[in-house]
Amino acid sequence: MTNELVPIKQYDLLGSSFYWNRYSDYGLTREDLVGLGMTDDHVYVSPEIITALLEIDKELQAKGWRLYLKEGYRSKELYELLYERRVKKFGQEMTDKLLNIKDMKHASGLSVDVAIWDEVTNQEIYLRRPGDGPESLIFGFYKNSADPGDKRCQELQEYLIDLMTKHGFQLGKKKEYFHFDYSK
Repeated sequence: MTNELVPIKQYDLLGSSFYWNRYSDYGLTREDLVGLGMTDDHVYVSPEIITALLEIDKELQAKGWRLYLKEGYRSKELYELLYERRVKKFGQEMTDKLLNIKDMKHASGLSVDVAIWDEVTNQEIYLRRPGDGPESLIFGFYKNSADPGDKRCQELQEYLIDLMTKHGFQLGKKKEYFHFDYSK
């Protein structure tokens, strides 16, 4: 990582660190995170992507929504620990489907995991249905469903992907609807 990292809160962007807030779900402890240098739930990214994130947030605000960053920079050491603990908890096959340990894109500071935040309700707009399992994290899971709720999830995922790619991001290798790598 050649650029210094910046906290997104410094730019009035919304977000909180996914693993800081949900560490126990993935077999981690707070002490594990602190030992790797994480001391709060702030999301950090490369300054190179701030302008694009602000433009995306501005477009979402026109709909009464905001961009919400769930993760930005993740150290290689955290990747390695996550991989180890996730394999132990969920098995290697499921872990390999969702965690890109080979490329470690978040370690660049140029990758983000995002959500859409509803300003009126002050909560996340879910882009998948509860209980659908980890397979529903992959874009296209709802594509052929006739169910109105599933169709809404597919539409929102497509909207988010279109918006992010319009501003220089691309959907990550694992095709998770929320993970984007900056590509300009």
